[in-house]
Formats: sequence, C-alpha cells, structure tokens
Amino acid sequence: MSVLTQDAGPDVHRLLRQLQAREAELALIHRIAGVGGVEVDLRDGFRNRRSPEYLIIHGLPPTAANETHEDWVARIHPEDRTRVEGQFLDSLASAASDYSAEYRIIRPSDGRTRWVRVAAQIDRDTDGRPIRLIGAHFDVTDAKLAEQALRESEERFRTIANSAPIPMWVTKLDGDRSFVNQAYTEFFELNYEEALKLDWRARVHPEDAERILKAEQLRKLVPVSRDLPKNLFAVEIRILRTNGDWRWIKAVSQPRFDEHGEHVGFIGVALDITTAKQAEIELRASEERFRLMVENAPVMIWMSNAAGKCVQLNQMLREFWGVSAQGVPEFDWSDTLHPEDRASVVSKVSSALNTRSDFELKARYLDAKGRYRMLETRAHPRFSTSGEFMGMIGANVDVTERDEAEKARELLVEELNHRVKNTLSIVQAIAHQTFRNNADHIEARHAFEGRLIALGHAHDLLTHANWENASLAELAEATLDAKGTNANRISLAGPRVLLTPKQAVSIAMALHELCTNARKYGALSKDEGRVQVDWRRTSGARAQLGIIWQEVGGPVVSPPARRGFGSTLLERTLAHDLDGEVTVKFDPAGLLCRIALPLDGAVAGVGD
Repeated sequence: MSVLTQDAGPDVHRLLRQLQAREAELALIHRIAGVGGVEVDLRDGFRNRRSPEYLIIHGLPPTAANETHEDWVARIHPEDRTRVEGQFLDSLASAASDYSAEYRIIRPSDGRTRWVRVAAQIDRDTDGRPIRLIGAHFDVTDAKLAEQALRESEERFRTIANSAPIPMWVTKLDGDRSFVNQAYTEFFELNYEEALKLDWRARVHPEDAERILKAEQLRKLVPVSRDLPKNLFAVEIRILRTNGDWRWIKAVSQPRFDEHGEHVGFIGVALDITTAKQAEIELRASEERFRLMVENAPVMIWMSNAAGKCVQLNQMLREFWGVSAQGVPEFDWSDTLHPEDRASVVSKVSSALNTRSDFELKARYLDAKGRYRMLETRAHPRFSTSGEFMGMIGANVDVTERDEAEKARELLVEELNHRVKNTLSIVQAIAHQTFRNNADHIEARHAFEGRLIALGHAHDLLTHANWENASLAELAEATLDAKGTNANRISLAGPRVLLTPKQAVSIAMALHELCTNARKYGALSKDEGRVQVDWRRTSGARAQLGIIWQEVGGPVVSPPARRGFGSTLLERTLAHDLDGEVTVKFDPAGLLCRIALPLDGAVAGVGD
C-alpha cells in the first residue's frame, strides 16, 4: 500500500479516499441495519473473517473475528446442526453461486437461542472450485417469533372454531369463503373443500331468498368506522338440509379488517333457531301440553299458590289422596301428614314460601287406602313473566319400598358381618385344633384342607337356601361324596330334615371327621368295608333328630390311645354347642356313633 501511495498520482489518491469513504459508509449501514458480514477463504480450509456486527449477532467476543468452521458448527442449535452444515457443504460442492440458509444458534455470550438468516455469494475459479464466500447474517428472531405467534394464533382460532357447536365461516372481500369450521361442514354434510365451494344461497327457502344480500351489497353497508350497529348484518332464513328438513338459521356476520384498517371480508356464525321459531307457534298450545304432561306423568305433581294452598294436583296424586279434580281447591294436604312428621314439614314448607326458595323433604302421608306411605318431595318456586312469586311447583315420589329395601340391605350387611365373624371363628378353631395336635405338618395341612372343604359344602347349601336352612340328605351326600367316589361304599337313608345354619355346619364337620377316621383307620380303609348312615326324627314334647353312623367290614376296632380332633368336635360342638348327645362305641366289628339333637322350632322338617 505504501508503494502504491508513493507512486500513485492525484487521481489514484482521490479514488482510494473515495473507496475508503464508501467502505466506511457501508460499515455504518451494516451497524445501523444490524447486518453481520462474513468472508470465508475457501482455498485452504475455511479461513474466515467476521465483522463486528456478525460478532454481536452471534454473541461472540471481538477476539473471535477469525473463528474456525468448527466453532461456527458448534454454535448451531443441535436440532439444526446436521441439516445446516450439510446444506452449506452441498452448496460448496455444487456449481451454485448463491448460498442461503435459515437456522437457530445458541449464543455463547448469554445462552439465548436466536434465529439467523444468511445470504451469501460463492466465488469460484475457472474450474468451478469455490475460492471465497462473502455473505451477510441477519438476526430474524423477532420475525420468526412473530410468524410463530401468528401460526399459533391461527391454530388457536381454528381449534376454537372447530370446537364450536355452531357453524362459522370466514369470507374474502369477493364473498368467497376462505374458512369454514367443522360444524359448518357437518350442517351441510360436506367435506371441507366442498363446503368452501358450496353455493349456500341455492339452499335458501324461496320465500327468504330476497332478503339475502350479495357480496357487493354487503360491502357498501360497511361504514368507515368500526363501531357498527348491533345485528347490522343479521338475517333469519330457512336452509334446506340434505335430509329434506328446513332449518331456521340466524346468520350474523361482522366485517373483518387487516392491520391497515382495510375491509378484507366478513366473519360469521349461524345459530339454529328452528326450535325458537317453532316455539313461537307452540306457545299458544304450551299450556295445554303442560297440562296433559302433568296430568299423565308417572310421578305425583302438584302446584300451589303463594300461600301454599294446592291449586293443581295431577291424576296420580289425586288418586293417591282420593281427591276429585273439583275438590282440589278445598283439599288441605297437611291433614294427611303423619302426626310425627306434621310440625317439621309445615315449618319447612312455610320457610320455603317466605324465602321463595327450593326445598326437599321426606315424610309419611296417609293415602286413600288408609296406609301411611313415605313420599320424597322436591319443589321449586314459580314466578310470572314480570317476576311475581306465584307459588310452588313440585313432585312427590313414593319411596316406601325403596326405604324398606334400604333397611333390608342394612340388616343384610349386619347379618353378613355376623356370619363372616362366625365363619372365621370356626376356621380359627379348626386351625387351632388341627395344627396343635398334629406334629406331621403335611398331614395337618391335608386335614385342615379337608375340614375347610366340608365347611364349604355346608355354606354352599345354606347359600342356596338364603342361609335359612340346609337339607340333611344333601349335606351328607356332599360331605361324604356319597354319589361320587364313595357311591358304593357309603349309603344314606332317612326322611327329609332341614337343619339350621349352626346345625348344618356342625353336622357337616362331624360327618367329615367320621369319614376321615373311617378312611384312615376304619371301614373305608379296606375295599370290603362299608358305612351306613341313617337318621330319623322323633316327635313329642321335644322333637329329636337321631343320626346313626355304622361301619362294617373294616379292620378290628379298638379304642384310640389319644383323643383327636374328631372326638373333640363330636363332644364339644355337637354335644355342648347344639345341646345334643353323642355316643361312640368302638365295637371290634365296626365303629358305631349315635348323635341325638333337639329340633325344637329351629328346624323346619317337611315330610318323611
């Protein structure tokens, strides 16, 4: 440069000063516009120079003016890194002279994510190899955020509009629709594209068509001010549905304006007012319909005046109280209240009349058959169109059976709780006796399981009979498997006897123990052994049930060396708990057990 300035003439110096001035102006423009300049020498790697504005945009210190390619890649947002670097390298590898990109960076200075837009030119040699890239970086974060906010706003609008239960649409200035919501497409039974193109005017009732304004007429009605009169663009018309029904629609539109205040179209909604229109016609007959509905309702409906006096009772309530339609004005409903309920009910009704508020209550009323029935009442105040309190309107429901069922359920729960506790006590006693006296754990477990199964058979039979009684024959058959494995070895005989739940459980356990003993030591331990179970009822001052267990054909019987669970069960449960008598005879020819139980009134024996 010094040689050039020494040898240059006045014109060269002038040109150099102009060049320096232009470069200063360009740098000033870059600073004002926030344009970051970058120059990359591609002849030997990626040597580059970054302008101060570039460093500011990328959050780099002044010392980073000559950063590496890797430094630039590391600064790119991880989600954009592979795409952006690949795009850059592909541009260099191609014959393109222009390069542009848009991506996010994470600024080292503050850790913030910023959007950057790049516009660059690639200089190439005569062979097409890239030798230099000169580009400009722009921080477009605000624009990106604005675009994102706009997209989100548009998405929110579409979501809200498509969730709305009424048809909505957006039109352009020429009247063509640019958006319709889901309710719009469903109303016309079209897909989205078809609904946009639909000429809905062809669906308008001929008598209403003349009230529909065309697009140019609507535009003329839009005033300069945005303060528009209410319902300026509202019209009520009939629209033909696909199924042939005519629906009354109130279409309400409002002009929409762009950010410059220019009228760009309309946004509108449609309200289905068919019901309201029909109500105008039906209003004249509404009182009659109401009377017929109330009169034939399956609940007791009544209406009172402001003083609480009945002015109307429907048929069901008149029949309940035995009052004629003509006798309603003189009828005093409070006279039918149960004496115990009268004071509280009259007080509550009077309070509701004074405060003009709802009330609910339950009370007993005397019906026409002379029975007190529990009625549940719900009432609401009624007012005239001018707001004057007219009295009450209410309904009574007979809940007598429901309340009785609720009480029965409570008793059932209590009974169930009692039965569960009793069963657990029995299981606990069985477990205690089984595992206490039996050193062999495997044998004890099998014995315990067998006893629980016997207990289960008794419970099954009681459950089928609503826990009232159990047939002795069915109980013995199930407990002893008399029709299964032991069909040819155990015989049963006796009249029909129904046992109480307590007796059924005890006898089932006793039969199980006798059968278990016979299988291990007695008649059932040999193929030729047999068991005969007989029972009979005796009548007299105190009815008795006698059960005889007789074993034959087994090994020689001798008294046991120790008392087992079976002996304890027979003596303690049957003899003690059931007030019975048990005798066991260890006859060498076969065990003989006699059980005698009082029947009293606890057992309902039917027939023989």
